[in-house]
Amino acid sequence: MKRITLFLSIMLCALYAAAQSTIVQELERTEPGKGTITIEQPAKLDSLMGRMSAKTTQVEGYRVMVYSGNNSRAARDEANNWAQYMRENFPGAEVYVVFESPIRSCQYGDYRTREEAEAVMYKLKATRKFKEISVRKTLINLPY
Repeated sequence: MKRITLFLSIMLCALYAAAQSTIVQELERTEPGKGTITIEQPAKLDSLMGRMSAKTTQVEGYRVMVYSGNNSRAARDEANNWAQYMRENFPGAEVYVVFESPIRSCQYGDYRTREEAEAVMYKLKATRKFKEISVRKTLINLPY
């Protein structure tokens, strides 16, 4: 019974998400007896608008911490350099530069379970590019 309820809840959420539209789609909608609005814009802008309107929710989860440093300008620059490196070489997940006084860190991914995060951590360790790498429990972002 719990599985059926969970399945129905997920299906309703998926239908609601599919019904959402952007402001451009709402403006371009045609209705009988009313004027027509046409908006011309690059496809890149349309995809960015969709990404901005995507809502996220935060839940407890895990991230892989690839860099951690103290509260200095050098640590900030180093964290940003690691973030750029991760975006270029491992584009599969989001990269976060986080400051929690007095620590600045570069964190990779949003994983619901520790096992998922550890699997990614071991793959990253195998590259031998990281001095210290660990899994950290934190709030993660999940898209609706």
